[in-house]
Amino acid sequence: MTDKKDLLVELGTEDLPARLVLNQATELGEVLCEQLDEAALGFSVHRVYCTPRRLAVVVEQLDSRQPDRSIERWGPTKSIAFDEAGRPTAAATGFARACDTEVDQLHIESNSGEPKLVFREQQAGLETQALLPELLAATFSKLSVQKRMRWNADDDEFVRPVRWLVVVYGTVSVPVHAFGVASRAMTYGHRFHCKKALKVGKPAQYCKLLETKGHVLADFAARQEEILKQVNALAAGIQAKPVHTQTLLDEITGLVEWPQALLGEFDERFLKVPREVLIITMQDKQKYIPLVDQAGSLLAKFIMLSNIDSTAPEQVRHGNEKVIIPRFEDASFFWQRDLSRPLESRLENLKAVVFEKELGSLYDKTRRIGKLAQQIGEEVGADRETCERAAHLSKCDLLSEIVGELPEMQGTAGRYMALHEGENDAVAQALEEQYLPRQAGGDLPQSVPGQVLAIADKLDTLAGIFAIGKKPTGLKDPYGLRRAALGVLRILVESGLSIDLPATLKQAVALFPKKPDTDGVVHEIHEYMIKRLYAYFSARDIAHDVIDAVLANRPVSPSDIAARIDAVDRFRKLEEADALAAANKRIRNILKQAGTGEARAVKTGLFQEDAETALHRAIEALSRDVETLFQQREYEQALLRLAELRQPIDTFFDRVMVMDDNEALKSNRIALLARIDALFMHVADISRLQT
Repeated sequence: MTDKKDLLVELGTEDLPARLVLNQATELGEVLCEQLDEAALGFSVHRVYCTPRRLAVVVEQLDSRQPDRSIERWGPTKSIAFDEAGRPTAAATGFARACDTEVDQLHIESNSGEPKLVFREQQAGLETQALLPELLAATFSKLSVQKRMRWNADDDEFVRPVRWLVVVYGTVSVPVHAFGVASRAMTYGHRFHCKKALKVGKPAQYCKLLETKGHVLADFAARQEEILKQVNALAAGIQAKPVHTQTLLDEITGLVEWPQALLGEFDERFLKVPREVLIITMQDKQKYIPLVDQAGSLLAKFIMLSNIDSTAPEQVRHGNEKVIIPRFEDASFFWQRDLSRPLESRLENLKAVVFEKELGSLYDKTRRIGKLAQQIGEEVGADRETCERAAHLSKCDLLSEIVGELPEMQGTAGRYMALHEGENDAVAQALEEQYLPRQAGGDLPQSVPGQVLAIADKLDTLAGIFAIGKKPTGLKDPYGLRRAALGVLRILVESGLSIDLPATLKQAVALFPKKPDTDGVVHEIHEYMIKRLYAYFSARDIAHDVIDAVLANRPVSPSDIAARIDAVDRFRKLEEADALAAANKRIRNILKQAGTGEARAVKTGLFQEDAETALHRAIEALSRDVETLFQQREYEQALLRLAELRQPIDTFFDRVMVMDDNEALKSNRIALLARIDALFMHVADISRLQT
C-alpha cells in the first residue's frame, strides 16, 4: 500500500481581477485533479484557497507513487511477422521497436483467432514527486485565461504576472519551474502587514500559517463570512440594513485579504438623486455596500471594506468618503440637466440612433412597439391609453445623460422623469418594467401595461433579427435573443397572460417595412421559443414525456401550455394514469391504422356488444361537463373526469373486436374511439406518457 501525503500548490501573483479570483482558483483545483486522475494518483479531497494575490490548491492524502501496471500490446499476426524461413519481417521489427524491445523478447499467442505477436511488461509506478513538474506544467497550460499578460522574456502568459510559486509535497519542497519562477517552500503574507516571507512546513498548515503569521484569510468562504459578520454588525449598530448582491459580495471578497469594514457617510443632499443612481454608483463603481433604514429608505451612509487593519481608520474612512463625492456630484449634475428637459422631447432625436442598420432607428422601433403593444393590450384587456403612452415614451430615456453615464438606469430613469413630469403612475411603472426580467431568473413586470410593453419590445427584437437572418448560433447571441425569448415566455407563463403567440409574432414581423417571408420567419421564431419553453419546464423538473404530450397538440398560448403541463403532471400520478395512457396509445395506433383521427357520428343502432353501449354512455355522461371544463381551462378537473373512462375502456378492449370484418361495425367502433381521443386531445396527447 502506497504512502499518502498532502500536496500544496500556490501561485503568487500581482493583484488579480476581483471578479475572477474564485473562478480561477476553482479551475486550478479542478484541472490539477484531472491531471492527477490521468496519472492514476489517488487522493481523498482537494481544497482551493484564493486571495487577490494567490491561487492555491491543497490536495489531501495524495498517493506517493503510481501503482504498478501490467502493459500488454498485441502486434501483427505470426504469418505477417515472419517469412517462410522464419525470419522477422519489417512488421515484426517495427512492432518490437515500438515496444522498446527485441523481437526475440516477444511472445506468440492466440487471441481468439490467428496467433499474433504480443508484448507484456510489468511497469513500476513512478514516484509522485518525480511526476509533479510535468503534471503541473500540463495543469498550468490548460487553465483558461481570456485576457493574458506577458511580463518577461520567456513569453510566459497568465492573467497577471506570477511572482512566486510554492510546491510542497509532504514536507518536501518539489523543484518546479513555471511562469519564469522557481518553486520554493516560501509564501508571502499581506503586502503591508507581513513584509517577510513565510516558510511552509506542511500543506495542512498553509491556511493557518497565512492567517496567524501573514494577516491573510486565504479561505474565500471564510473571508466572505467574516465580511458579512462585520458588515451586519456595523449596520445593526445604527439600526440599518445592508444592500448587496452575491455578485457584489464575491467581488469584495476577491479584493481583500484581511477585510476591515468601516462605516462611511455622505451629504444628505445627494439623496434627492434617484436612489438607484446612488446604489449603482456605490456598488458598481466603488464596491461599497449601501444602507437602508427599517422602512427601506436609502440612508446617507455606506460600508466600505478596507484591506488593511489601519492604525488610523479615520483617515481610511475620510479617504473613501472623499472619493465618492465627485461621482455623486456628477450624477446629481446629470440628473438635474435631465429633469430640465421633457422626456418626450427626446423622441425625435431617436431617429439618429441606429437600432440595427437593416432595421432602422430606435425611433422606428418605438413606432413598431407602439402598434404591437396596442394589439397585445387589446388581447389581454390592458388599458389602451396607458399602453400607447408608455410605448410612445419607452425609449426616450436612452438619450438622457444619466443613462449615458449609468446604462443600468435605462427604464428606471424613464420612470423617475415621467413621474416628475406628472405622467400617470401606470405609465411610469411600465417604462421601468419594459426591460424586465433583466437577467435569468430576475424579477418580472408586475403591472399589465408593463407586461404588455415588455412583451412588445422583446418580440419586436426577435422578429427583426430573425427576419434579417441574424438568429443566434450555439456560441453567439449578440442581440440577447435567448434572454428575450425566455423573458417573454416567463412573463406569459408566470403572469398568466393569454395571447396567441404565433399570431402575435406574425403581427410583429408584418410591422417591418421590408416584408420578409412572414410565415417562414414566424415559424422559425416560434420553434425557437418552443425550445426555450421546453428547457424552462425541464428546469422545473417536469418530466420530458409530460412536456412532449402537451406540446404535441401545438397550443398557441404559453400560459395555456403551462396550465396543461401542470394538469398532466398531476394527472400522471393517479393510479389510472398508466392504464389510460396505454389505452390512449392503443387507440392512437388503431386510428393510425384506420387512416383517420377525425371524430365522426357514432350510430348507437350498430352496437352489438354491451361494452360498446357502456362506453358510449360513459362518454355521453361526462362529455358536456368535460367540454365546459376545457373551455374554463380547468384541465386537471377535466382529466380527473376523463379518468372515469378507465373501466369502460378496459372492458371495451377486452370484449370488442374493433377491426371487425363488417365494415360498418368497424367504422362505428373506430368513430367511438376517435371520440375518446378527441376528448383527451383537448389537453394533451396522453399516449405519449411513458408507462
